[in-house]
Amino acid sequence: MMFFVSFGSEVDTLPMIRKALAEGKRVAAPRAEPERRELTACEIGDAEEDLAPGAHGIREPKAHCPIVAAEEIEAVLVPAAAWGEDGYRVGYGGGYYDRFLGRVKHAHRVGLGLEVQVACEVPHGARDLAVDVLVTEEAVRRFGRRGEG
Repeated sequence: MMFFVSFGSEVDTLPMIRKALAEGKRVAAPRAEPERRELTACEIGDAEEDLAPGAHGIREPKAHCPIVAAEEIEAVLVPAAAWGEDGYRVGYGGGYYDRFLGRVKHAHRVGLGLEVQVACEVPHGARDLAVDVLVTEEAVRRFGRRGEG
């Protein structure tokens, strides 16, 4: 599974990452490639030792962490600034996650956020990809696969 590494007011994913690692699960986290505006999934073995602030100040895998091939990723935990009731999201403006999700079309897309981030609708275009499931502290919303651009 690929976890996002939380920053700011996002749901804290570090406890989930630590638990998955303690259970012996294979964990990936995204590394931003700003020159290409893409994410690269990298395997981490220790949440403290393998993560450091990256290009955008968000913790990401260090250079020594091996790249995980797209076809090996079964699920992606997706962040957002805001969520729509339909599973679409407003990100942080770079399009990183939409491009990444387009490369791992087989993977389950799981949105993680707070109920206060959920709006009736959020703007989205033809290239935006919705999540399959959105989990907040109050609800689990399930959606059909949509937004294949």
